[in-house]
Amino acid sequence: MLIQNLTNLPIPNRPARSWTAARDEPGTDDDPSVLRFRHYCVLPRARQLLADGRSLEIGSRAFDLLVVLLESRGTLVTKNEIVKRVWPSTLVEDSNLRVQMTALRKVLGRDGDLIKTVPGRGYMLAAETTAEPPASLFCEPPVRAPATVAVIDDDRDVREALHSLLRSAGMRVELFGSVPEFLDSPHPNLPDCVVLDVMLPGKSGLDFHEDLVRAKRQLPVIFISGQADVPMSVRAMKGGAVEFLTKPVRHQDLLRAVLQAIAPVSA
Repeated sequence: MLIQNLTNLPIPNRPARSWTAARDEPGTDDDPSVLRFRHYCVLPRARQLLADGRSLEIGSRAFDLLVVLLESRGTLVTKNEIVKRVWPSTLVEDSNLRVQMTALRKVLGRDGDLIKTVPGRGYMLAAETTAEPPASLFCEPPVRAPATVAVIDDDRDVREALHSLLRSAGMRVELFGSVPEFLDSPHPNLPDCVVLDVMLPGKSGLDFHEDLVRAKRQLPVIFISGQADVPMSVRAMKGGAVEFLTKPVRHQDLLRAVLQAIAPVSA
């Protein structure tokens, strides 16, 4: 029956997409604002930095520094203010702050010179900053629809947490508690990516992934598991999974994997 359902799933017609928010799905009231400057989008809740819709590698302290500078709206932030925000209740030497500021400038590349040093006082970001709710965020010119991610996990708390995270990054999200629930739902098209729990009631995530491969449904899959072991991860990756992450999943790791999974349709 599952194989028959897989065969009947329509092959998706996936137009090129960019990072954009679903305007018909407004964010929740507790979603923080998204910070934008030039071609960058900063997602504080997801702790993610995007440049032209692509995720950039950034350290935790460097990310916190960037948020502090952006929230200052082009005004000077003293060293003491930065230390209180980024290293609360911690003694930090000036050299540590300089190292992290250098790391942040390196992440920004040629835009690193936007960060101005005011000798003996502090730093400022010389760029216009805007703050917008996630539902109005456009990291690139809007084109058609946002990428759709299906989350299949029998833990309701996990589903809701991932729903909030992925929505904050401008994606459309569909939630399912089991593989049969996913297969029995109306699908105008396959999603662009599936976040799939390994241990599920009935058919496991690994078995379902193998069904997809046998049915020649090229659906990018990211596995998550709270009971992972080496054989599981090897089986998943040999089957063509994009990534295998252990619970509790780090938000940045999951978003990076999803970006990689949807890259062919968002390029």
